Amino acid sequence: MLARYFTLMGLLQTGVFMVDVSARKRLFSQVKRRSPYAVAPQRLLGGQALSLAQRLSEPTIRPSVFSVSLFVLDILVVALTGWISFGLVEIWAPGGVPFAWVIWLGGLIMATVARLVGGYRFRRMRRAVASAALGVLALGIAFGALWGILTLAGLGAGSIRAWIGLWAAWAAGPVVLIRLAIWARIRTLMRLGRLEHRFVLVGGGETLAQMIREINKERGQGRRLCGFFDSRDDVRSPAMIEGFHKMGDVADLVEFTRLAHVDTVVVAIPKASAPRIQQLLSRLFVLPVDIRVMEGAEVPAFSRKRRSRIGPFTLVEIYKRPLGGLRAVEKRLFDIVFASLAIVALAPLMLVIAVLIRLESPGPVLFRQKRHGFNNKPIQVLKFRSMYSDQCDPTAVRAVRRGDNRVTRIGRFIRRASIDELPQFFNVLQGTLSLVGPRPHATAARTGDIVYDQVTEAYSARHKVKPGITGWAQINGWRGEMNSSEKIRARVEHDLYYIENWSLWLDFKIMILTPWSLVTTKNAY
Repeated sequence: MLARYFTLMGLLQTGVFMVDVSARKRLFSQVKRRSPYAVAPQRLLGGQALSLAQRLSEPTIRPSVFSVSLFVLDILVVALTGWISFGLVEIWAPGGVPFAWVIWLGGLIMATVARLVGGYRFRRMRRAVASAALGVLALGIAFGALWGILTLAGLGAGSIRAWIGLWAAWAAGPVVLIRLAIWARIRTLMRLGRLEHRFVLVGGGETLAQMIREINKERGQGRRLCGFFDSRDDVRSPAMIEGFHKMGDVADLVEFTRLAHVDTVVVAIPKASAPRIQQLLSRLFVLPVDIRVMEGAEVPAFSRKRRSRIGPFTLVEIYKRPLGGLRAVEKRLFDIVFASLAIVALAPLMLVIAVLIRLESPGPVLFRQKRHGFNNKPIQVLKFRSMYSDQCDPTAVRAVRRGDNRVTRIGRFIRRASIDELPQFFNVLQGTLSLVGPRPHATAARTGDIVYDQVTEAYSARHKVKPGITGWAQINGWRGEMNSSEKIRARVEHDLYYIENWSLWLDFKIMILTPWSLVTTKNAY
């Protein structure tokens, strides 16, 4: 009987698993094109584009992973060899010399110099000789600087100098070896397609055919052409070019780029007019990707004017992917450190608020709401419940207004002071939110009868970075109820300014000014 029971349970679990897998496959196959600011009926992504998007649905490994890894390994390797060499040399020095600090300082100086000379650039790490040479160069400069610092401190002679020389000799081998190991790992991952830069092209004709050939020349060097898209349907844009089928129009491209984790979109339409380019960019601007236009087209005035090349073609950089590489790592570390400190510091207050919520009205303490996240994907955001549990509105179709009878007494206070958003620090640690960024709106949020993303074409561009607990718009007074199109546009303008001008200093400034904005803002209910 017991054996039959376990057999039956195993069959049931297997059946549930198969149903779950089938449901997920069916859900993916029915992914719909999401037009960011249109109300036209939704359509399915084309069959070939959807099939390729499924194969590319796993994101590639970012080159920044290797840059950060090598930076950390350099510090650890130099520090480790410093301790080993320290134990092999009998050092005569005044008592109280902090040799542990000297060893870690040597590692930090070496990593800093390596970054300054370009040793952590991905293009350099892809070349074994260049990467090793830059590592040795950085090591030599770093130990020269360290010896200079010790000399100024009166410790640069005798046994200290012998120790520094032995330390440099011991460190040189591992520094070269880890660079060769990373170079070999990069080659393997590029061969497997796990480490590649994904392109899609917009356009058609002979110019596009030439660009496809140039990109394919570097297929083994990490470049991958995913396909081309074009809204035209005439002789200027044939259905197949250089073995690639046209996979749809620009609206299909937007959905495909989101699903397939594309890195760069190139508009390959020579001598395209300004209205044509502007029309394309208004659709592509919502994507967190690099956008480049072939030189010769009438590029808009706001383009970055930086140039890059694919073979003989010169491309104008219109928009750069926000927060890529080490900048993204810096922001993530900033989020983790300060969110952890905030949770520890505010834990007593959050406990008191939780107790007051339960005492005033029955129901859960926390309220979960679906909102727009990075790349327009829905996320679950935590808040303290500020309404009566039977009147909560997860969709936010009906905005909270002054004197709203759905809001509890403690709810009015915590909403006015934004204390209801304190649980979102856990969203930050989870990675769905950032400390600073455009505030995430509910997926059905609206002003009057108009959904937010229908107010301005630039609205979805807010989703090119991770949303935040506070932001540039909030400290400038655009917080609380958004009851007019003008307020929505003003908030979007401030959010886009933040995206274009991000820095750690700007994040820190916004965090410092947020408490003052909570006191001065009058339209939060």
